[in-house]
Amino acid sequence: MMDRVWDFSAFGRNTALIDDTGVTIRYDELEALQDQLFGICPGELTMMMCENSIGALSGYAALLNSGHPMLMASAGMPGDMRREIMNTYRPGMIFAPRALRGEYPNMAEIRTVDSYVLLRTNYSEPWTVHPGLGQLLTTSGSTGSVRFVRQSRENVRVNAQLLGDYLDITDKDRTITALPLNYTYGLSIFGANLMKGAKMIVTRAGVMDEDFWDLFENEHVTAFHGVSTTYDMLYKMDFFCDDFPDLKLMTEAGSKLSPNLQRYFAQYAADYGKRFIIMYGQSEATAAITYLPAEKALEKPGSVGIAVPDGEIRLIDAEGNPVEGKHVQGELVYRGKNVALGYAASGEDLSRGDDWHGELRTGDIAERDEEGFLYIIGRLKRVIKMFGHRISLDEIDERIMNGINVRCVSSGVDDLLVIFVLSEGDKKAVEDYIRQKISVVRPSFRVEVIDEFPTNEAGKILYGALLDTVKQSVR
Repeated sequence: MMDRVWDFSAFGRNTALIDDTGVTIRYDELEALQDQLFGICPGELTMMMCENSIGALSGYAALLNSGHPMLMASAGMPGDMRREIMNTYRPGMIFAPRALRGEYPNMAEIRTVDSYVLLRTNYSEPWTVHPGLGQLLTTSGSTGSVRFVRQSRENVRVNAQLLGDYLDITDKDRTITALPLNYTYGLSIFGANLMKGAKMIVTRAGVMDEDFWDLFENEHVTAFHGVSTTYDMLYKMDFFCDDFPDLKLMTEAGSKLSPNLQRYFAQYAADYGKRFIIMYGQSEATAAITYLPAEKALEKPGSVGIAVPDGEIRLIDAEGNPVEGKHVQGELVYRGKNVALGYAASGEDLSRGDDWHGELRTGDIAERDEEGFLYIIGRLKRVIKMFGHRISLDEIDERIMNGINVRCVSSGVDDLLVIFVLSEGDKKAVEDYIRQKISVVRPSFRVEVIDEFPTNEAGKILYGALLDTVKQSVR
C-alpha cells in the first residue's frame, strides 16, 4: 500500500471533525473510510465539488489518503464551468454533494459519505495520471479556469507538516472552517490539523453570520485563520474589542494585510496573550513560503517574515542575477520540498512529472530589511508605464494606504492610472493625496467609486475584472 499523507491511526478515537449539528468523525473512522476507498478506480482522477461540510472534509481526507489524485473545484461553480473542467480532465470519479446528484443521472453511484456521493463517470478513455500526483488546485485568480497547479502527494504531506510545526498545532487545538476547502490556504490548514491530530469545527456559516461566532464560542475554538478581507470586515465591526479566552492563535494569509490592520491585530494579540502570525504563500508552493513569527508582529508591520522551515529564499533581478543588500528590490524565488510539480492546462498534462524541480519564481517583487525580514512590494506584472516611467500598481496602493489609510485598488493601461475606491469621501482624499505626493502620475489619473472590489471566493482581488473595466472606458 502506498505511503499515506496522514497517519490517522496515530490519533485513534480522537475527534477529527464535528459539524454544527453535532455530527462527529473520529480519526479511526477516517482510517476505516480510507481503507474502504482504497483500490476503487486506482490511478484515476477524482473531481471533487467542494463545500464546508463534514461529508466533504472527511471524504477528501480519506480519498487523498487512499491514493486518489483529487481535482478540487467549488460546489458553487456554475454548471457550464464544471462541465468544461470535467471534459478537459475526464475524471474517473465525481465526489459531490447529494444536492448535485441530479446533474449526473447516468453515472453509477459507488457510495455515500454523509451528505456526499461518489459517482463513477463514463469517460471511455480517462487520461493517464502521474503516480505522484496528489491534487489539482486553481491559482488565486483563476476561478472557473481549466488551468490548475499540480501538487504532489509529497508536496501536500511536507506542507502539512511544516505548517503544523511552525504554527505549533497540537492534538488539543480546535479550529473552524472560515475558508473554502478548495482554496489552498483553507486546504493547507485542514491538512496541518490532520497531521497533528487537531479537531476541525465544520460549518457553512461565514464570519458575518451570528451562528458562526456562537459555534466558535460553544466549541471553544483555539485557532482562527483568515484572509485580509476577513480581518478588514472584523475590524470595521469592532469585533475583536473583547477577549475570546479559548482563542490562542490567529493567522492571516492569502492577500496582503495593511500595516495599520497588522498593528491593530498584533496589539490585540499582545494585550490578550495570543499569537498573531502573518503568512505568505502561493498555490504553486502548496501554500506556505514565509511567515512572520508572532513576537515580530508589532515590530515589523507590513512584513511577511522569513522563509518557512527548510525553505530557501533569494531575490533576483530581471536578468536572474542575485540581489543582495537591504531595501534592494528583486523577484522572490522560493526553493523547498512543497514547491508544486507545475501547471496543468489540459488532460495530457496529468501525466507530467516534476517541471519545477523544487524552485518557484513567484512573480512577486520583494525586499529585505536590516534584519533580513521580507516585504512584498508588488507584482512583476502589475506594472504600467506613465510617460516612460514604470509604475507599480501595488506600490501606488500601498503608498495611499500608508499615507492616508484609504483602501483602494489601482489598475490602468499605459499613460492612464485608474484608482478604484469605495466612497466619495475616499475619492476626494485620494485625488488630493496624489496631486500633493505622487507627481509622476499627476498628468493622467482618475479615481472611480465602485460598490465593492471584485474578489474570488477566497477574498483575493480580481485584478483582471478591474482592468477590463478600465479598457472598456478608454475605447
